[in-house]
Amino acid sequence: MAEVKKTPEKIQDGIRSYLGEIEYLRSQVGVIDATISNLRTVDATLAYIKEKGEGKEIYIPLGSGIAIKGKIEKADDVIMDVGAGILVGASIDEARENIEKRINALMELRLALLRKIEEDSRKVTELLKELEKMEPKEKGRKSRK
Repeated sequence: MAEVKKTPEKIQDGIRSYLGEIEYLRSQVGVIDATISNLRTVDATLAYIKEKGEGKEIYIPLGSGIAIKGKIEKADDVIMDVGAGILVGASIDEARENIEKRINALMELRLALLRKIEEDSRKVTELLKELEKMEPKEKGRKSRK
């Protein structure tokens, strides 16, 4: 099978493609980092409520920066989303276990994305080296004309 000749333009297109993918992957890592941070905040809040929550007055967020004052009656009775909008009752310990599993899954996904970014970065470096090797030849051809 004949090898397709790489032109500087094809190499530059490849570089742009990898750089676009790297940028997208980095944005996804940022989303994952924000989600993990949010889950850790929820976990810490649940730990605090379990320890000191019963009978405490708190402000319950309703959304859009609005909250209402409430009192925690049962500190170990939470409702959690298990996916597809399905809510189930759980203890704080069960909710925290669920959060930990979600954090671990997100950390694995984050690691896979970082590996892909590293792989794509290596490919960009290889393509840049290829391009540098070609440029003197291309410049030499243009100067002879």
